[in-house]
Amino acid sequence: MISIIIPTKNRAEALEKISLPSLVNQTYKEFEVIIWDASDNEGVLRVIENFPELNIKYFKAPRIGTSSQRNDAINKASGEIYYFIDDDTELSNDALEAILEEFSSSNDEVVGCSPPLISSNVYEGPFLKRISSFIWKPFTLIFCLPYQSHYRIVKRSGAPCWPAKDTPGLVQWLQGCSMAFKKEAFKIRSFDERLQNLGPYAKAEDVVFSYGLFKQGKKLLITRKGWAKHHFAPGGRPQSETLHASALFSIYFIWRSLIWPENPCSVVCFFLFLFGFFLQSLLLSIFRRNLWRLKGFFIGLKAIRSSELARRTTMDQTMKNRE
Repeated sequence: MISIIIPTKNRAEALEKISLPSLVNQTYKEFEVIIWDASDNEGVLRVIENFPELNIKYFKAPRIGTSSQRNDAINKASGEIYYFIDDDTELSNDALEAILEEFSSSNDEVVGCSPPLISSNVYEGPFLKRISSFIWKPFTLIFCLPYQSHYRIVKRSGAPCWPAKDTPGLVQWLQGCSMAFKKEAFKIRSFDERLQNLGPYAKAEDVVFSYGLFKQGKKLLITRKGWAKHHFAPGGRPQSETLHASALFSIYFIWRSLIWPENPCSVVCFFLFLFGFFLQSLLLSIFRRNLWRLKGFFIGLKAIRSSELARRTTMDQTMKNRE
Protein backbone atom coordinates (compact mmCIF):
# COMPACT_ATOMS: atom_id res chain seq x y z
CA MET A 1 0.00 0.00 0.00
CA ILE A 2 1.06 3.59 -0.65
CA SER A 3 0.66 6.25 2.02
CA ILE A 4 0.22 9.67 0.42
CA ILE A 5 1.33 12.32 2.92
CA ILE A 6 0.17 15.91 2.45
CA PRO A 7 1.36 18.54 4.96
CA THR A 8 -0.74 21.69 4.71
CA LYS A 9 -1.47 24.98 6.41
CA ASN A 10 -4.41 27.26 5.59
CA ARG A 11 -4.70 26.04 2.00
CA ALA A 12 -7.99 24.18 1.96
CA GLU A 13 -8.78 25.56 -1.49
CA ALA A 14 -5.62 24.02 -2.98
CA LEU A 15 -6.53 20.63 -1.51
CA GLU A 16 -10.08 20.87 -2.82
CA LYS A 17 -9.25 21.99 -6.35
CA ILE A 18 -5.85 20.45 -7.08
CA SER A 19 -4.43 17.55 -5.07
CA LEU A 20 -7.44 15.59 -3.78
CA PRO A 21 -9.42 15.56 -7.10
CA SER A 22 -6.37 14.10 -8.85
CA LEU A 23 -6.38 11.16 -6.42
CA VAL A 24 -9.98 10.13 -7.07
CA ASN A 25 -9.37 8.42 -10.43
CA GLN A 26 -6.02 6.79 -9.76
CA THR A 27 -5.61 3.47 -11.57
CA TYR A 28 -3.93 2.02 -8.47
CA LYS A 29 -6.45 1.95 -5.63
CA GLU A 30 -4.52 0.60 -2.63
CA PHE A 31 -3.58 3.88 -0.98
CA GLU A 32 -4.37 6.05 2.00
CA VAL A 33 -4.19 9.83 2.23
CA ILE A 34 -2.70 11.33 5.37
CA ILE A 35 -3.39 15.04 5.74
CA TRP A 36 -1.19 16.68 8.37
CA ASP A 37 -2.88 19.99 9.02
CA ALA A 38 -1.24 22.98 10.71
CA SER A 39 -4.11 25.34 9.82
CA ASP A 40 -5.58 27.77 12.30
CA ASN A 41 -9.12 27.16 10.98
CA GLU A 42 -11.44 24.26 10.10
CA GLY A 43 -11.31 24.71 6.32
CA VAL A 44 -9.43 21.48 5.61
CA LEU A 45 -11.92 19.40 7.60
CA ARG A 46 -14.78 20.80 5.54
CA VAL A 47 -12.95 19.95 2.31
CA ILE A 48 -12.35 16.35 3.39
CA GLU A 49 -16.11 15.83 3.71
CA ASN A 50 -16.39 16.35 -0.07
CA PHE A 51 -14.18 13.32 -0.81
CA PRO A 52 -15.84 10.31 0.88
CA GLU A 53 -14.45 7.99 -1.80
CA LEU A 54 -10.89 8.58 -0.59
CA ASN A 55 -9.37 6.83 2.41
CA ILE A 56 -8.36 10.03 4.19
CA LYS A 57 -6.81 10.12 7.65
CA TYR A 58 -6.80 13.60 9.14
CA PHE A 59 -4.41 14.74 11.87
CA LYS A 60 -3.94 18.10 13.52
CA ALA A 61 -0.23 18.92 13.45
CA PRO A 62 1.23 19.22 16.96
CA ARG A 63 4.28 20.98 15.50
CA ILE A 64 4.56 23.49 12.67
CA GLY A 65 7.28 23.19 10.05
CA THR A 66 7.90 21.36 6.79
CA SER A 67 10.42 18.90 8.21
CA SER A 68 8.69 18.31 11.54
CA GLN A 69 5.26 17.83 9.93
CA ARG A 70 6.65 15.21 7.55
CA ASN A 71 8.58 13.43 10.30
CA ASP A 72 5.50 13.30 12.52
CA ALA A 73 3.19 12.15 9.71
CA ILE A 74 5.18 9.03 8.81
CA ASN A 75 4.51 7.68 12.31
CA LYS A 76 0.84 7.39 11.34
CA ALA A 77 1.43 5.89 7.88
CA SER A 78 0.46 2.27 7.21
CA GLY A 79 1.97 1.79 3.75
CA GLU A 80 5.30 0.38 2.65
CA ILE A 81 5.78 3.38 0.36
CA TYR A 82 5.53 6.98 1.56
CA TYR A 83 4.63 9.45 -1.18
CA PHE A 84 4.99 13.09 -0.17
CA ILE A 85 3.14 15.67 -2.24
CA ASP A 86 2.18 19.29 -1.68
CA ASP A 87 -1.41 20.41 -1.32
CA ASP A 88 -1.07 22.09 -4.74
CA THR A 89 0.38 19.06 -6.56
CA GLU A 90 -1.76 17.47 -9.27
CA LEU A 91 -1.11 13.85 -10.27
CA SER A 92 -1.83 12.02 -13.50
CA ASN A 93 -4.24 9.09 -13.13
CA ASP A 94 -1.38 6.59 -13.47
CA ALA A 95 1.10 8.33 -11.15
CA LEU A 96 0.70 5.90 -8.23
CA GLU A 97 0.78 2.93 -10.58
CA ALA A 98 4.01 4.26 -12.10
CA ILE A 99 5.62 4.59 -8.66
CA LEU A 100 4.63 1.07 -7.63
CA GLU A 101 5.87 -0.43 -10.92
CA GLU A 102 9.21 1.36 -10.61
CA PHE A 103 9.83 0.10 -7.09
CA SER A 104 8.68 -3.42 -7.99
CA SER A 105 10.98 -3.69 -11.00
CA SER A 106 14.05 -2.05 -9.41
CA ASN A 107 16.68 -3.50 -7.11
CA ASP A 108 16.97 -2.85 -3.39
CA GLU A 109 19.32 0.10 -3.91
CA VAL A 110 16.46 2.18 -5.34
CA VAL A 111 14.73 3.81 -2.36
CA GLY A 112 13.10 6.88 -3.93
CA CYS A 113 11.34 7.95 -7.11
CA SER A 114 8.91 10.45 -8.59
CA PRO A 115 6.90 10.80 -11.78
CA PRO A 116 8.30 13.46 -14.15
CA LEU A 117 7.55 16.89 -12.77
CA ILE A 118 5.64 19.56 -14.64
CA SER A 119 6.30 23.00 -13.23
CA SER A 120 3.89 25.89 -13.74
CA ASN A 121 6.47 28.31 -12.34
CA VAL A 122 7.61 30.58 -15.16
CA TYR A 123 10.62 32.90 -15.18
CA GLU A 124 9.70 36.54 -15.59
CA GLY A 125 12.03 37.45 -18.41
CA PRO A 126 15.30 36.62 -20.18
CA PHE A 127 17.35 38.94 -17.95
CA LEU A 128 16.21 37.30 -14.71
CA LYS A 129 16.62 33.92 -16.37
CA ARG A 130 20.27 34.69 -17.11
CA ILE A 131 20.81 35.75 -13.49
CA SER A 132 19.28 32.50 -12.23
CA SER A 133 21.38 30.51 -14.67
CA PHE A 134 24.52 32.24 -13.40
CA ILE A 135 23.64 31.22 -9.84
CA TRP A 136 22.76 27.61 -10.61
CA LYS A 137 25.86 26.80 -12.66
CA PRO A 138 28.30 26.87 -9.70
CA PHE A 139 25.64 25.22 -7.54
CA THR A 140 25.50 22.40 -10.09
CA LEU A 141 29.29 22.14 -9.97
CA ILE A 142 29.10 21.65 -6.20
CA PHE A 143 26.87 18.63 -6.71
CA CYS A 144 28.87 17.33 -9.71
CA LEU A 145 25.80 15.93 -11.43
CA PRO A 146 26.89 13.01 -13.64
CA TYR A 147 23.44 12.35 -15.07
CA GLN A 148 22.62 15.92 -16.10
CA SER A 149 19.45 15.56 -14.06
CA HIS A 150 19.43 18.59 -11.79
CA TYR A 151 15.66 18.68 -12.19
CA ARG A 152 13.23 16.65 -14.28
CA ILE A 153 10.74 19.19 -15.55
CA VAL A 154 8.48 18.30 -18.45
CA LYS A 155 7.39 21.01 -20.90
CA ARG A 156 3.86 19.74 -21.44
CA SER A 157 2.03 23.03 -21.00
CA GLY A 158 4.26 24.97 -23.39
CA ALA A 159 5.41 27.24 -20.56
CA PRO A 160 9.15 27.96 -20.53
CA CYS A 161 10.69 25.84 -17.79
CA TRP A 162 14.36 25.60 -16.88
CA PRO A 163 15.98 23.21 -17.28
CA ALA A 164 13.63 21.09 -19.40
CA LYS A 165 14.15 17.37 -18.85
CA ASP A 166 11.64 14.62 -19.58
CA THR A 167 13.90 11.56 -19.77
CA PRO A 168 13.32 8.95 -17.06
CA GLY A 169 16.40 7.81 -15.22
CA LEU A 170 18.62 8.28 -12.21
CA VAL A 171 18.68 11.56 -10.30
CA GLN A 172 20.57 12.78 -7.26
CA TRP A 173 17.66 14.27 -5.36
CA LEU A 174 13.89 14.64 -5.50
CA GLN A 175 11.65 17.66 -5.02
CA GLY A 176 9.30 17.99 -2.07
CA CYS A 177 6.19 18.54 -4.18
CA SER A 178 6.48 14.95 -5.45
CA MET A 179 8.79 12.38 -3.86
CA ALA A 180 8.10 8.76 -2.98
CA PHE A 181 10.32 6.67 -0.71
CA LYS A 182 10.36 3.13 0.53
CA LYS A 183 9.63 2.84 4.23
CA GLU A 184 13.16 1.57 4.85
CA ALA A 185 14.63 4.92 3.77
CA PHE A 186 13.51 6.41 7.07
CA LYS A 187 15.58 3.89 8.99
CA ILE A 188 18.60 5.59 7.41
CA ARG A 189 17.71 9.24 7.97
CA SER A 190 14.82 11.65 8.58
CA PHE A 191 13.96 15.17 7.44
CA ASP A 192 16.46 17.48 9.12
CA GLU A 193 14.63 19.83 11.46
CA ARG A 194 17.69 22.02 11.96
CA LEU A 195 16.74 23.69 8.69
CA GLN A 196 13.78 25.24 10.53
CA ASN A 197 16.05 27.46 12.65
CA LEU A 198 15.30 30.38 10.32
CA GLY A 199 11.58 29.68 10.17
CA PRO A 200 9.27 26.65 10.13
CA TYR A 201 8.84 26.66 6.35
CA ALA A 202 12.47 26.97 5.33
CA LYS A 203 13.56 25.49 2.02
CA ALA A 204 15.60 22.46 0.93
CA GLU A 205 14.54 19.83 3.46
CA ASP A 206 13.67 17.66 0.45
CA VAL A 207 17.14 18.05 -1.07
CA VAL A 208 18.95 17.41 2.23
CA PHE A 209 16.96 14.22 2.79
CA SER A 210 17.03 12.72 -0.70
CA TYR A 211 20.56 13.83 -1.61
CA GLY A 212 21.72 12.44 1.73
CA LEU A 213 20.33 9.05 0.70
CA PHE A 214 22.15 9.34 -2.62
CA LYS A 215 25.43 10.11 -0.85
CA GLN A 216 24.93 6.97 1.23
CA GLY A 217 24.83 4.82 -1.89
CA LYS A 218 21.08 4.67 -2.49
CA LYS A 219 19.45 5.31 -5.86
CA LEU A 220 16.70 7.74 -6.82
CA LEU A 221 14.97 7.86 -10.17
CA ILE A 222 12.25 9.38 -12.32
CA THR A 223 9.51 6.98 -13.43
CA ARG A 224 8.93 6.03 -17.04
CA LYS A 225 5.30 7.09 -17.05
CA GLY A 226 2.87 9.33 -15.21
CA TRP A 227 3.46 12.94 -14.19
CA ALA A 228 3.07 15.33 -11.28
CA LYS A 229 2.32 19.01 -11.75
CA HIS A 230 3.20 21.62 -9.14
CA HIS A 231 0.81 24.57 -9.40
CA PHE A 232 2.43 26.98 -6.93
CA ALA A 233 -0.98 27.92 -5.54
CA PRO A 234 -1.38 31.18 -3.58
CA GLY A 235 -0.82 31.05 0.15
CA GLY A 236 2.34 28.93 0.13
CA ARG A 237 5.62 29.89 1.72
CA PRO A 238 5.38 33.66 2.32
CA GLN A 239 7.91 35.65 0.30
CA SER A 240 9.88 37.41 3.00
CA GLU A 241 13.40 38.22 4.10
CA THR A 242 13.28 35.23 6.47
CA LEU A 243 12.44 32.84 3.63
CA HIS A 244 15.18 34.34 1.47
CA ALA A 245 17.63 33.92 4.35
CA SER A 246 16.54 30.32 4.84
CA ALA A 247 17.14 29.58 1.15
CA LEU A 248 20.74 30.77 1.49
CA PHE A 249 21.29 28.94 4.77
CA SER A 250 19.79 25.73 3.40
CA ILE A 251 22.25 25.66 0.51
CA TYR A 252 25.10 26.31 2.93
CA PHE A 253 23.79 23.47 5.11
CA ILE A 254 23.70 21.07 2.16
CA TRP A 255 27.21 22.00 1.11
CA ARG A 256 28.71 21.92 4.62
CA SER A 257 27.16 18.64 5.74
CA LEU A 258 27.08 16.61 2.52
CA ILE A 259 29.60 18.03 0.04
CA TRP A 260 32.52 19.60 1.88
CA PRO A 261 33.54 16.51 3.93
CA GLU A 262 34.25 14.61 0.70
CA ASN A 263 35.40 17.50 -1.47
CA PRO A 264 37.01 20.43 0.41
CA CYS A 265 37.85 22.08 -2.94
CA SER A 266 34.12 22.66 -3.45
CA VAL A 267 34.50 25.71 -1.20
CA VAL A 268 35.41 27.62 -4.38
CA CYS A 269 32.08 26.73 -5.96
CA PHE A 270 30.25 27.63 -2.78
CA PHE A 271 31.77 31.11 -2.69
CA LEU A 272 30.90 31.57 -6.37
CA PHE A 273 27.34 30.65 -5.49
CA LEU A 274 27.41 33.06 -2.54
CA PHE A 275 28.44 35.88 -4.85
CA GLY A 276 25.73 34.93 -7.35
CA PHE A 277 23.09 34.84 -4.62
CA PHE A 278 24.16 38.31 -3.46
CA LEU A 279 24.05 39.64 -7.03
CA GLN A 280 20.55 38.27 -7.58
CA SER A 281 19.35 39.69 -4.26
CA LEU A 282 20.81 43.10 -5.08
CA LEU A 283 19.43 43.32 -8.62
CA LEU A 284 15.95 42.10 -7.68
CA SER A 285 15.87 44.57 -4.78
CA ILE A 286 16.71 47.40 -7.18
CA PHE A 287 14.31 46.42 -9.97
CA ARG A 288 11.39 45.62 -7.67
CA ARG A 289 12.04 48.57 -5.38
CA ASN A 290 12.00 46.65 -2.13
CA LEU A 291 14.86 45.51 0.05
CA TRP A 292 13.59 42.32 1.67
CA ARG A 293 15.73 40.04 -0.53
CA LEU A 294 18.88 42.01 0.24
CA LYS A 295 18.03 42.02 3.94
CA GLY A 296 17.39 38.28 3.71
CA PHE A 297 20.83 37.73 2.19
CA PHE A 298 22.57 39.36 5.14
CA ILE A 299 20.35 37.54 7.66
CA GLY A 300 21.33 34.27 5.98
CA LEU A 301 24.98 35.29 5.97
CA LYS A 302 24.79 36.01 9.69
CA ALA A 303 23.23 32.58 10.30
CA ILE A 304 26.05 30.94 8.32
CA ARG A 305 28.65 32.79 10.39
CA SER A 306 26.96 31.71 13.63
CA SER A 307 26.86 28.11 12.44
CA GLU A 308 30.56 28.16 11.56
CA LEU A 309 31.47 29.65 14.94
CA ALA A 310 29.40 26.99 16.72
CA ARG A 311 31.05 24.28 14.63
CA ARG A 312 34.51 25.60 15.47
CA THR A 313 33.67 25.78 19.19
CA THR A 314 32.50 22.17 19.10
CA MET A 315 35.68 21.07 17.33
CA ASP A 316 37.87 22.92 19.84
CA GLN A 317 36.01 21.31 22.73
CA THR A 318 36.43 17.88 21.15
CA MET A 319 40.17 18.44 20.78
CA LYS A 320 40.47 19.50 24.43
CA ASN A 321 38.59 16.40 25.57
CA ARG A 322 40.97 14.19 23.60
CA GLU A 323 43.97 15.85 25.21
